Amino acid sequence: MEVAMTDKTANASTLGYAGFALTLWMVSMLNAGWFGAAPAHMDMMLAFTFGGAVMALAGLMEFFRGRTIEMLMFLGFGAFWWTWAMHAHASGNDMMRDNAGGYMGWYFLVWAVFGFWIWLGSMHAGTMRNLFMLGVWLSLLALAVADWSAANGFTMLGGYLGLITALIGGYISAAETINAGTGHIVLSLGDHHDSHDAHGTAVHA
Repeated sequence: MEVAMTDKTANASTLGYAGFALTLWMVSMLNAGWFGAAPAHMDMMLAFTFGGAVMALAGLMEFFRGRTIEMLMFLGFGAFWWTWAMHAHASGNDMMRDNAGGYMGWYFLVWAVFGFWIWLGSMHAGTMRNLFMLGVWLSLLALAVADWSAANGFTMLGGYLGLITALIGGYISAAETINAGTGHIVLSLGDHHDSHDAHGTAVHA
């Protein structure tokens, strides 16, 4: 085995996945029907800060680390959370349920397509990352169908898919954080990133 040293910059994906997972969890609880509305629009504030700004920061950091998939995902979906929060604020509706003649369905669909091609690009990025992006675009597709059909069942489906996806994203962030803290693999991600130790050393076959 050849051991190659890489840069010692922090792994920004831990922050990006945490921002995505926490924001997705809070919003998906609304879509799943657990709550009628978010108190004081906490979901919108979270989407602006952790989902939008923090994910965008993580995406920029991943750009400088040369990690294209994470860069595209964090910057792209950081923009998604900003636009979603601004729309929710303007419409006075926390939940992604308002029907605008099918327009919101197209909004969710184009983001689902965006997530779909990131998912295709993540086929060799590892099992957990691939499952995360699969959950993201399927959640968005369900919300698109919900708007077109005005069926709350699809909104709830999108919500529960989002909750499952958020758990996967949280696991990815936790695994990378714990593995970095211990210096060895404690929680496997099932991918080649598992060959990176806490000091940024990449092991190549």
